[in-house]
Amino acid sequence: MNYIYIIGLTILTSCANGQVDNSKTEKQDTIKTGQQDTFRTTKTLSTEMTRLKTETVLIVNSQAIDEYPLWSPNSDYVACNIEGKWYKFRMTKIELEEAKWRGQSIGILTTKDAYSPLTDTEQKQFEKVSKFNPRKVTTNDGTKIELKETGDMSISLVVTKKRENSKTLWTSGGENCHSLVLSPDGQFVAYLCEMNGLLVMKVK
Repeated sequence: MNYIYIIGLTILTSCANGQVDNSKTEKQDTIKTGQQDTFRTTKTLSTEMTRLKTETVLIVNSQAIDEYPLWSPNSDYVACNIEGKWYKFRMTKIELEEAKWRGQSIGILTTKDAYSPLTDTEQKQFEKVSKFNPRKVTTNDGTKIELKETGDMSISLVVTKKRENSKTLWTSGGENCHSLVLSPDGQFVAYLCEMNGLLVMKVK
């Protein structure tokens, strides 16, 4: 039986070469109230990404994600199917820690109670606003985001802003990445990398 790790949550495939290295992480920023440590309620995915100066976050570390990711209508949850079960992850009241991946700094979700099961009703609502794009998606402002096959079993993440030249952010080195889904508010795009899991990139 394989073991699947959801970063900081420990729900459920063990690490492999090319996976995220979070050996150097920052101490969680909390507020102490009496005997309790309370998360700052203003922390969101966007504000945490700004704090870490990163545009990419690993939401779920798992090699067992099926189907494409889904967003909630308000873009406050992202969901994925792990071994036949759907889970949703909130994008508010969360903590991120810094990690290294593909030669860049990214964030990893470490809030232990950030996930919960996705109900059948919620899944139908999420599916209505989540458009599946296997390799390429275009944002409302005309930015094109592409998981481009390089011909050597690798994938490159290429971003082309309107009236600008294309920019390659990273190349996977043999890992297949796919299934781009733009959030309804147009601020984020979720995608899957098969050796790592579910990632979210800031668009704006």
